[in-house]
Amino acid sequence: MDNLTNTNTMNTNKATLENHLKLDNKAMTNLASNMNDLLSDYHIFYQNVRGFHWNVKGENFFELHEKFEELYTKLYQNIDDLAERVVTIGFKPKHAYSDYLKNSIHKEITDVSNGEECVKHVIDGLGILAKSHRKVAEEAGEAGDIATEDMLTAFVGDLEKRMWMFTMFVK
Repeated sequence: MDNLTNTNTMNTNKATLENHLKLDNKAMTNLASNMNDLLSDYHIFYQNVRGFHWNVKGENFFELHEKFEELYTKLYQNIDDLAERVVTIGFKPKHAYSDYLKNSIHKEITDVSNGEECVKHVIDGLGILAKSHRKVAEEAGEAGDIATEDMLTAFVGDLEKRMWMFTMFVK
C-alpha cells in the first residue's frame, strides 16, 4: 500500500523540465528565448512572402504566385510546430507582432512586385532563416533537447532545398 501511495503522490507533483523531461532549466530557458527569436524571424519572413504572393507582377506571375503560396503555407506549418514546441518544453511562445518586429533579424519588405526581386528577397530570407535554425538546433543539442534539435534540423533541410530551387529560378 505504501508503494501505491508514494506512486500517487509522485504523479501529482507539478511537472518541470528537471523532474519530467530531465533537462536543465537554465539551458532550456535560454533555448526557449532563442526559439522565440526564431519564431519572430519566421513571422516577419512569412508576412514578406505573403506580400510577394499578393503583389508579384510580370511574365512569371502564375508560377511565382503559386510558389510563394506554397512557401508561406510551409512557413505557417513551421511556425505552428515551433510555437507548440515552445509550449511543450514549458514556456510561452511570443504572439504579438510588436515582439516579432523587435526580435527578428528579418526586416519588413514592402512595395516589391517585380518577380525576380521578390525571388531574390526570398532566397536571402531563406538563407537567414536556415542560419538561425542551425544556431538554435545546436543549442538544443547542447541542452540535450534532441526533439527540438531534430525538428529544427528537418526544417533546415527543407528551407535549404527551397532556397536552392528559388536560386535556380533566377539563374
